[in-house]
Amino acid sequence: MKKLQILVIALVGSFLLTAGLATAKSEKNEAKQLAKQECKADKKADKAAFKATYGKRAMRTCVKGEKSEVGAEKRASKQACKAERAESGDDAFAEKYGTNGNDKGKGKKNGVGKNAFGKCVSAEMEDEQESDSEAFKNAAKECKAERKADPDAFAETHGTNKNGKNAFGKCVSAKSEAADEEDEPGDDDGMDDDDGAEDSEEEEAPETA
Repeated sequence: MKKLQILVIALVGSFLLTAGLATAKSEKNEAKQLAKQECKADKKADKAAFKATYGKRAMRTCVKGEKSEVGAEKRASKQACKAERAESGDDAFAEKYGTNGNDKGKGKKNGVGKNAFGKCVSAEMEDEQESDSEAFKNAAKECKAERKADPDAFAETHGTNKNGKNAFGKCVSAKSEAADEEDEPGDDDGMDDDDGAEDSEEEEAPETA
C-alpha cells in the first residue's frame, strides 16, 4: 500500500512538472512572437533608424531586447482588462469583447463571451504596440532634425564610439525609451495573480500576425 502511495505521488509530481515546463515554454514562445511583431512594426516605421539602433543583426537584437518588455506590457494589459471588467460588469465586458459562444434565446447562454478577457488583452497589446511604434517613429524624426541642426554637437552629445558614428542609433534608442517610460503605467507586482485561476480558463494568447 505504501509503495502504491509513493508511486501515485511520484506520478502526480511528474505530471505537474511536465505541465509546468510546457506552460513555461509556451509563454516563452509567445513572448518571442510578440517581441518579433513589435520589432517588425518598428522596422516598418523607420527602416534606417531601426538598423542604426540595433546594428547589423538588427531584428535578432531587437527581439532579444523586447522579450522582457512585452512581458511587462502583457501584465499591464491584464490589469487594465481586469479593471474594466470590474467597472463595467461581467455581462457588459463579455458583450464588448467576447466573440464565441451563442445565446439560445431561452435565458441561458452557452459560453457567450467566454473568450472576452483574452480578446481584451489582445486589444490592449495591439494598442501598446501601435503606441511604441509611433514613439520610435517620432524619436527618429526628432533625432534627424537634431542631427541636421548641428551634426558635430549631435555626435558629441549622443555618440559613444569613435567619431560618434553610433550617435543616431543611440539618440533614437534613448528618446523612444523615454517616451515608453512616460506612457508606462505603474507596475504593481502581484496584481495580476489575484484571480489567476479564473483567467487561466478564459484567457487566450494575444493574437499575432
